[in-house]
Amino acid sequence: MSTAANTPAWTPEFKDLWPTLLLRRRLPGHEEHADTLVELVEKMDREHEQLTARFQAVDIFGLDHPGIAWLRKCIDESVQAYFHRVGMDYGIKWSVSGWSNTNRFGDYHAPHNHAWSYLSGTYYLKMPEESDVEPRQSRAPSAAISFYDPRAAASMLAVAGETLGNYEFTLRPEAGNLMLWDSALTHSVHANLSRETRITISFNISLTWTEQNLGER
Repeated sequence: MSTAANTPAWTPEFKDLWPTLLLRRRLPGHEEHADTLVELVEKMDREHEQLTARFQAVDIFGLDHPGIAWLRKCIDESVQAYFHRVGMDYGIKWSVSGWSNTNRFGDYHAPHNHAWSYLSGTYYLKMPEESDVEPRQSRAPSAAISFYDPRAAASMLAVAGETLGNYEFTLRPEAGNLMLWDSALTHSVHANLSRETRITISFNISLTWTEQNLGER
């Protein structure tokens, strides 16, 4: 029987194929803009019924608001960093559309992706600090987000210790965090188990088509 206990004396060459990237950063200026942005989202939530579900009703980035202008700048910087990481260093043009999410006790988002976009992301404006439900009653932290392995059938054989063996990656962002990922990546938001609201601003990045986008095959 062969075992994997010993490290080979020779040096193997490894290459990561089709990696899934997830950008996460804490936004400088969050403390300065958070209160006014929360007020803006709460006002919008009162004026528009089921705003979270009808996310196309209002493009939040079309509003004239200093906090929104700041957030748009932060998003642009993050998108540029993502493009640089994947080697897209030529002159790419894109547009941003966004909406607010107000999740009350028990609210969640089922697994989904964002069709017709290139990148998607979320800015975590307000995150409840504690759950009002016993931990044993939930398999995931309150209001956490999960991402699912995009490789078809990858979960057929999950081996302990394998870095990529877990088909679900779950984390609980903090207020002030911004996350950015491939729009095709399936994700979900677990139920908010706090009596405090969870407020986020989500967005999609759509590319403006040019001949440069074709690349080489």
